[in-house]
Amino acid sequence: MPSSLTLDELVPLLAARLPNGAGPYLVGISGGQGAGKTTLCAALESHLKQNRQCESLTLALDDFYLGASERAWLAKTISPLAQTRGVPGTHKVTALLNCLTSLKTGHREGLYLPRFSKADDTQIAPEFYVGKPSIIFLEGWCIGARADFLCNRAQTPWEKLHDPDQLWRRWTVQEVEAYLPIWDLLDQLILIRQENFAAVIDSRWTQEQSNAARSGKWQFTSRDEVAEFCAHYETWTEALWEHLPRSAHLTINRDQRFQYRLAV
Repeated sequence: MPSSLTLDELVPLLAARLPNGAGPYLVGISGGQGAGKTTLCAALESHLKQNRQCESLTLALDDFYLGASERAWLAKTISPLAQTRGVPGTHKVTALLNCLTSLKTGHREGLYLPRFSKADDTQIAPEFYVGKPSIIFLEGWCIGARADFLCNRAQTPWEKLHDPDQLWRRWTVQEVEAYLPIWDLLDQLILIRQENFAAVIDSRWTQEQSNAARSGKWQFTSRDEVAEFCAHYETWTEALWEHLPRSAHLTINRDQRFQYRLAV
């Protein structure tokens, strides 16, 4: 096996780790902002369809965000930092769990899959899905997160400035407990790890420019704005990088050129 892999080389190796059978088999894809989770899932779906005639489905944790008005209530009752979507506590956890349970146990009449527009910060028209996927990919930046990951991790300088009493941090740690039943449904967990947190910011900024070129809408207009947004994720992201390789079935290191290395 080569020391580094392109996406086209990586996908068949990952697909070979997935079972043939009725399923559905649930695979979690965890990784920081801009890690390439969505692109990887799309490539896996295409590969499975072409090479196995296997139906698969990708669900994004981002599509289960609370809306701006719901987060505004959190900002008033918890911390102003809770207005920013992303950290544990800003997702519709029950809706995601119900959706996965329905897909795992089978559904005859189809179900609505939520969709969230990041550019507009709101839910948009859901997608009606009818089918029985053999493999479900669940992708999101904090897939697999657990409260004890943050126990001994110091605050970042940004957190010390914006959350000196750790009200927001303690709230996210408390809220992550509600996600555990979702993690328990996973049959396999894959972590994509970037080189450092500066690479997360760079990747998210590149992603933002690509999204804006397609949609004409900017969520952020500079790398500095992206860095401010990503600061909400930094402690959790680095904690996931430290702890998740112990429980993940596979860790994939990804560099800025989108070359991949399988951790051994």
